[in-house]
Amino acid sequence: MSDVELKVIKPDGSTAAASDKQAALLTAVQQLLQADTHFQQLEAPTLSRAEVNEGVEETAQGYLYLRYDVQGATPQEFWAHWGHADKIAWKSGNVSVKKVPAAAQAG
Repeated sequence: MSDVELKVIKPDGSTAAASDKQAALLTAVQQLLQADTHFQQLEAPTLSRAEVNEGVEETAQGYLYLRYDVQGATPQEFWAHWGHADKIAWKSGNVSVKKVPAAAQAG
């Protein structure tokens, strides 16, 4: 969905490859956003950053930061995480993606 590489920033400032779970979250968030009517109204939103900063307490539990550049408008920023239901909170930028139960993932 994007040519932007998902970056994981470790507590010591080094970078690491994204885990399968982090990569799956990125894919799920992008699908959720692209299906949203508000997101569809943005003019040419382009993902410019995708990262998990494991060195920041607020994101250590797996929050994914996404920044979309929007032609002629303010960039849109989102903080995504696995949750109980799919939900986009446009005012805060928080995105919750329904976590698939492990039993369903295995099948």
